[in-house]
Amino acid sequence: MANAQLYPLLCTRSKLSLGNKLLIYKTLLRPVISYVSPVWGAAASTHVKKLQTLQNATARQITTATWFFRNKNIQKDLKLTPIEEFFQKLSTKYYHKLGTSTNETVKEMPVHDTRSNRTRRRPRALLHR
Repeated sequence: MANAQLYPLLCTRSKLSLGNKLLIYKTLLRPVISYVSPVWGAAASTHVKKLQTLQNATARQITTATWFFRNKNIQKDLKLTPIEEFFQKLSTKYYHKLGTSTNETVKEMPVHDTRSNRTRRRPRALLHR
């Protein structure tokens, strides 16, 4: 996994500054986590929680925080958004770009009605949480 490969750079013995460790996480690891994030709207919350746990563990590793520091405080100090909010932001941007696309195939796609099929989980459901 990408987290294991980046461990030498993010571990407590690393000589990198906190800012550089955070930059490595945001540029190399978070894109791997958020790959196809618009589809995560249809995923079960347990799967999204696993990704949040990965982000929490990495943030704790970056800051060398001990066990009694709360994850929310670490995220706040590092200015990291929770994974679900990050996915929602990416999905909003993605679906907005779809609506303004000049691609003919994309233009022919049916318009999504948010009122229909409320019981079925769809990727665009992430936009309406």
